[in-house]
Amino acid sequence: MANHVIFSRNIDNSALTLEQIHHRAPAAFSVTKSDRLTDRYISLNTSDVLPVMADYGYVPTQAAQKRSRTASPMHAAHMLAFSKVVDLATADDIRPEIILYNSHDGTGSVKLFAGAFRFICSNGIVAGDGFQSRIYHSRALLGFEEMLRNTVATLPELMGRIDRMRGVSLSTGDVHDMAIAGVATRWADYTGQVKGAYAVAQTVKDVMSVRRNGDEGYDAWTVFNRIQEGVVRGNAMIRSITDVHPEGVMRKARPVNSIKEAVRINGQLWDIAESAIA
Repeated sequence: MANHVIFSRNIDNSALTLEQIHHRAPAAFSVTKSDRLTDRYISLNTSDVLPVMADYGYVPTQAAQKRSRTASPMHAAHMLAFSKVVDLATADDIRPEIILYNSHDGTGSVKLFAGAFRFICSNGIVAGDGFQSRIYHSRALLGFEEMLRNTVATLPELMGRIDRMRGVSLSTGDVHDMAIAGVATRWADYTGQVKGAYAVAQTVKDVMSVRRNGDEGYDAWTVFNRIQEGVVRGNAMIRSITDVHPEGVMRKARPVNSIKEAVRINGQLWDIAESAIA
């Protein structure tokens, strides 16, 4: 099962086949629930949602699943991203997406998030407050369809806010403040604490760095993407405190490989970017 969040899309960003979804997120096709759940718990199966998304013109473009050593892989939390079918050769740099989060282990409700995908860096973006909704598990898909329609309706506003970010230039101080806030979504500041991974001045510097042509700008959108990539993909140095290195040692951060954490961090980074242009 290939369930790494970073590598859960096709290389060419095309739609996933059902077989590819099976491989990346087998729980998406589960028709059962965790044995510890009672008969009163009724699951809304992701497999039932797929044709509904297709009816609205959305195809799966990403699939990932939570790794679990104890729970059945067929009941684990999983995430799928959907987008409209587009000509990838002529597509804009940004593609709006809808992100579905579901599980069959009783740990949460079905959630939908408005998001976007940026081709230049292959980064998926999950918007924050105001762009997400949830529904409790139920046999009926009517509630899900209403939630889906509401989420689809927010996509034009999401793209409009991205355009607004593109039009706002940030000062050097604003960029630094945004980077500090972005780093804090994943790491606490290093002050000589116990074992763990911590942010230092180099961490903030690294997430602000330019990694490719097209990312050199200081508009809020470009800065947001640089910071998001540095935080989520692990392109930053952090201080790691372990039993072997109780005084701490600098190392490159690993990519975020938790679906729940990826969604949380992305949403918080979005809110930080929006506050920077408020």
